[in-house]
This record gives sequence, C-alpha cells and structure tokens, in this order.
Amino acid sequence: MAGKKNKKLKIIDLFAGVGGLSSGFRKAGFEVVSANEYKPDIANTYIKNHPETKMFIEDISKIKSSDLVNGEEIDVIVGGPPCQGFSMAGRRIRNDGAFLNDPRNELFKEFHRIVKDVRPKVFVMENVAAMLNMHGGTVKDKIIEIFKEIGYETEVRVLLAAEYGVPQLRKRAVFIGNRIGFSPKDFFPNKTHGPLCSKPFVSVGESILDLPKILSGAGEFESEYLNSSDMTSYEKERKSNSKKLYNHQSTKHDKRIIELLKNIKPGQGRIHIPKELQTKSIHSGAFGRLEKGKPAYTITTRFDTPSVGRVTHPVSHRALTPREAARIQSFDDDFIFYGNKSSIGVQIGNAVPPLLAKAIALKIRSVLDKQKND
Repeated sequence: MAGKKNKKLKIIDLFAGVGGLSSGFRKAGFEVVSANEYKPDIANTYIKNHPETKMFIEDISKIKSSDLVNGEEIDVIVGGPPCQGFSMAGRRIRNDGAFLNDPRNELFKEFHRIVKDVRPKVFVMENVAAMLNMHGGTVKDKIIEIFKEIGYETEVRVLLAAEYGVPQLRKRAVFIGNRIGFSPKDFFPNKTHGPLCSKPFVSVGESILDLPKILSGAGEFESEYLNSSDMTSYEKERKSNSKKLYNHQSTKHDKRIIELLKNIKPGQGRIHIPKELQTKSIHSGAFGRLEKGKPAYTITTRFDTPSVGRVTHPVSHRALTPREAARIQSFDDDFIFYGNKSSIGVQIGNAVPPLLAKAIALKIRSVLDKQKND
C-alpha cells in the first residue's frame, strides 16, 4: 500500500520544445513518460536533458495516443500547441465545428485529440497571453467549450512568471482542465513573489552576475566557473548540480554597436543613443539595457541581438549569452543547450520557464494527492 502511495504521478508533454514544462514537472516529482517535438535539433536538446523520457520526433498527427501512453496511466497532459489558427479564426469561430475543423488549428486539434483519447485527470495548455483577447474573447470561450464537451471543466488565467520566482516579466495564458470533479480554480498556484507577497521579485542582478564577466565575442561552449563567495540563493540553486559552465558564449558585436552600447545606462534604450550613433531600428525596446535591481522583460528567441529588444547585459557592453538567458528563464546550469546559434535562441526563448511550470505542477500534485486520500 505504501509503495502505491509513493508512486510518481505521470505526464505526457506535447509540443515540448526543449522541455521547460517537463523540467518543472520533474522538479515537482512527476515522471515524464513521453514527449513530442517536431524539430530534430530541438528534440536533440530535449533528449540529452531528459534521457528517461521517450521522445517522438515527428508530426504529431502521425502519433497514436496509445504509443504516447506506453502502457502507463497518465495523470496529466501538458503542452503549448502553436496558435496561428487562433489569431485568424474570425467570425467562423461561432459556427458549429468550424473552429476545430479549421486546418489552421490543426495543432490544437491534435492536442485535443490526445487529451480525448488518453483521458488524463488534468491537462495544462499554455499559450501567448494575447490569446485571451482574440476576437473579443470568443477564442478563449470556444476552447473552454470544446474541452467541456469531452468532460473537462476548464479555466484560463494569465500567469506572470516573476510572481513565481522567475526573474522575468513574462506572461503566459494557461488553461487548466480536469475531469475529476474539482473546481478548475483549485489547480492554479498561489503567487509567491511580488509586492503583495512575502518574497520580492527576483532581479536580473540576483540571477546572472555570478557568471564570469566576458566581452563581446568571448566565451566557450564549456568553461569553468569563477569562485564566488557572494552568490545569491537563486544563483546557488541554478548552479547546484553543475560542475562545469555551459553555453556562456557571447555574440561578437560590430565595434560600432559596442560603442553605441557604452552610451546606454541601465534602464535606458534607443532614445538615449547620441544622434551620431543612431540606427534605423524602430523597435521600441531596441538597445535596451537591463537593470540589475529589476526582473528582465520577456526573453525572446533573439536575445543575442541588442537591436531587437531589452537584452543588453546590465554591466557588460554586449547582449546576453545563452546561459544568462537560460538563467533568466530559470533553467538550471546543468541543462545544456545543443545546436547552432539561432536554434539555441529558439530553444531558450520559446521555453516555458521551469520554475513557473514547477509552481503549476506542485499545485496540481497537491490536488491529486487530496483526491487520492479522500
């Protein structure tokens, strides 16, 4: 009986990317039975960091639900199907069957199919926060309705990663549904960080400044840590299981860009650049330098390019390295990213922050444990 009580809860991760959701759920004590990622280079990083999980590298429409289950009882299905079809749904969304049968929503349809086939107790579906306002909220309402038709009571909320210990002002829409009789509200985690919480937001300075200071174009795929006696608790947690430092390599910027960055103070950006150094960039956050005492803005897939946003190091005259971006995303240092520069940018920028995923997973686990004990 004791063995059954301690049995790990099991999940499937769809549209997994490198496994930000998988990492968080694993930290919360879940076992990731299987995962799906279409792009081989991204799946390779997933496999090397989650060797115990069965990875399916192919079009999700070609995968049988039974293969994903692998003979296990699945408690939770998680995933973030791309949302192109949602943004273009338009008036057709109200027509019977049109939303689910629209070919532009094919990936959402596959997520829905697997939830319907596998019948997990709970599902978690994340997406861009803007989805909730698409077409006056009708997209959100239709998704909730579609899952209700297969027995899942669902709620959606926008979660701010910084409120769960991630040093980043990243917002994601999170749908959580269950078929076991609980209010869907019960599955959302309580905020732990911020002005109204016992802990303040974790800042950029608290998350990356222990890493070796390197210049533009410097750094190696594998290097050594510097001895640091004044690491923050966040930095210690990220480093705890890693003996070597990986992915701490800076993009080599043009000399003119470096001179430009030298004129930008923390919190400043494009509008503070001297006229003689101005560029044609029209991005509102272009050349923005991060502030040590605040969380970062959303880490995008091009965090290595100063002209695309607020991604300049708070002290050094360069953009973030992949390891710094991964720290701000809350990946531990023993999570290693593989592939070329642009692929690694996509891998890190598109991931769900593991600490946000962990907060969701811990709350789900507490509800499922309560169900088991009732």
